[in-house]
This record gives sequence, C-alpha cells and structure tokens, in this order.
Amino acid sequence: MGARAEMPVVTGMGCVSSVGESVPGFWRALLRGESGIKEIEEFPRKALRNSLAGVVRASPELLGRAARDRIKARIQLFAVAALDEALEDARLDLRAMRSRQGKAALVVGTSLGMSLVMPALVPDETLAALDGENDANASLASLARFFDDRYGMPGAVLMVSTACASATHAIALACDMIRHDGYDTVIAGGADSLDRMKYLGHSALSTLTTRLPKPFSHAQDGTLFGEGAGFLVLERPGRSGAPKPHAICLGAGYSNDNYHVTAPDPEGTGAAMAMSAAVADANLRPADIGHVNLHGSGTALNDNAEYLALRNVFGDMVATLPCTSIKAAVGHAMGAAGALEAIATVMTLREQIVPPTLNVSRNEVAFKMDLVVEKPRPLDGVNYAISNSFGFGGTNGVVVMGR
Repeated sequence: MGARAEMPVVTGMGCVSSVGESVPGFWRALLRGESGIKEIEEFPRKALRNSLAGVVRASPELLGRAARDRIKARIQLFAVAALDEALEDARLDLRAMRSRQGKAALVVGTSLGMSLVMPALVPDETLAALDGENDANASLASLARFFDDRYGMPGAVLMVSTACASATHAIALACDMIRHDGYDTVIAGGADSLDRMKYLGHSALSTLTTRLPKPFSHAQDGTLFGEGAGFLVLERPGRSGAPKPHAICLGAGYSNDNYHVTAPDPEGTGAAMAMSAAVADANLRPADIGHVNLHGSGTALNDNAEYLALRNVFGDMVATLPCTSIKAAVGHAMGAAGALEAIATVMTLREQIVPPTLNVSRNEVAFKMDLVVEKPRPLDGVNYAISNSFGFGGTNGVVVMGR
C-alpha cells in the first residue's frame, strides 16, 4: 500500500459526447437519465439494421471552433475540444511544459475505421469556405502528426487502436508511462466518429439492436454505436499550480481472449483475467472495489461474458456491487468509449453517486447483479472503482480509479 502515493493522479478531464460537449454537461445528462440516441442524418441509412445512434450534433460553438481552426474531420474536432477542456481543467500550459525538463506525452485511442477518410465534418455552410482536401486523414500516423503539430508535445505522441478497448488501453499505458518510464504528465483518452461503413458492418453481423439498447436485460438484442471523445490528464503528484486531483489512477489490466475475431470468449475468461490483473496492479483485493462501470454493450454475448467474468472475480459480491452501463445513454462510442466511461467512473467516485443504466427496469435485469437502473444511486464512502472495456478481437482493458 505504501507505493500508492506514486500512482498518477487525474488533474484534468474533457469530453464531447452525444449528451454533452463538456464534462459537466455530460455528467448532468447521465444523472438526469437523458439519452443522446437519435436518428442518423450524417450518412445514408439504407440497408442499416437500425438508423439510430449516439450522434454528436455539433453546437454552434463547436462548429465555430471547426471553422476557426480549419478542422474538417469530426474525429479531429471531437478530440481537440475534449483535449482543450482537459488541459484547461488541469491548469496545464503546454508552452510552459515544453520549456521544462519533465517528460510529457499524449496517448490517443481510436478504432478509426473509415471515419478519417469521410470527407466532411457536417453538411453545413459554416464550413463551405474551407478549401483543400482533408489530406491529413489517411492513417493513424497522419492523425498522430495532426496532434503533434497542434499541441507540440515535448514527448511522445502515441496512437492506440485495439478496437473498443482503445481508450482504456491508452489510459492504462499512460499510467504505466508515469509509474515506470519516467514521464511526469501523460494526456490519454480516445476519439471516434460514426460512419456508414461501420454501421453496415455491424448491421451485417446483427450486433445492432433493432430498437434501443437494454444492457443486461431479458430483452437485450444488440448495441447502438455513438461517437465523441474523452481525455484525462494523468500526472505525477505534486506539480506546482496543479488543481486538487479528481481521482488517482491506481492500476490497469490487459488481456486477450484468443477466441474469435469478433465474438468474446463466452466464459468471460479473458475479461476476468484483465479485471483480476487490474485489481492486483492497484494493490487491492476484489472486496475493496465498490463500483463497476461496465462495458455493458447490450449484446447477449458480451453481457453474458461480462457477467460471468464479474462472477469469476467478485463471486457472490456481484449481487450487491453497484454496476452501471452508460452506453445505453451515449451509444457505444467505439475507440472513445473507454475514455467516456473512465470519466464517468471518476465522477461517480468524486460525487459518490452512480448514474442509472437506461432502458432497463428493475424487473428486466436478467442476471443476479446489482445493476443501477431507473434513477441514480447514492454511494456511501466508496473509494475504489473499475471501468471495463472489451473489444473485437478479444481485446480487454480495465482501469482502477481511486477516490
């Protein structure tokens, strides 16, 4: 327990989601049970299994930023807005940071897909004056160059693309870079945007629900996707001028199911391995964990595997361990999902209240678990929580946050 003081603290957070373009707006919406699920207007809906998604309808302020900064790709706009909010929240001046000897880095998770080669931010006259092609949007490497050019990080700019675990893996990597690689500050999170290719693919796989997602319910039949970005500023404790930390990042766990290219291991073995590794890395016991922000995608295979993994790690405690999934509210934001969920986990610990899982009533919960539904749930002195992310290819990531 003595080494915990050297664990990185979370000094800043920023996000863009389908329910809010800032952390305060995002958090208020989650507690109010608001949904960001809406009709897709950004691309043709023909042949899609479902025409709903957690779409970010950019505000005039966000569109103004795009025009001012000549940003044409949705993924870039979401990332820049969330990054800037996180930097401001942390009272972090990158110019001053570059003049110091300390090491700083940026780690960005994304599932990417076709989102960078889609040509337009939104069909809006605000952007009509922007000329030239979006030639900075062809690869992960070029996206990394975009961030490096914009923020001029004094250390590494890294991209992580491990499907829907990308952002959680980015945060976990940031935690390790501070603990083991001598970095003082690492900004980590993820960004992703919707596109038709992803929706056609998931329509073909029948992973999309035909209505609204209902995680861990008897009526679960699939997920709905979303978009957005989330970033957390992780720092070695003690920076002069830093605000009071929101939380402490205590540890992380990784694993791979080695089972199937899209389906999870039905026994949840890899997911349980990642959770157990994260709790051990945090120098905690399963009994110390007081909340789980679930992967909770709403597909029968994912939810069943995650429940079995929870049973494996927490045993009978699952029946009284408050859990929630925010994907029913914001959509499954793919490579950004883990960052949005990590922010929700930090806010849950800080404010001692769990946002509800939408679209599920108490009598619809299909498993012997304490799924928070219908309204927010106050906590009482919960100090530790985990956030789960499980992606295609069996990629699993878990982070442990402390109050």
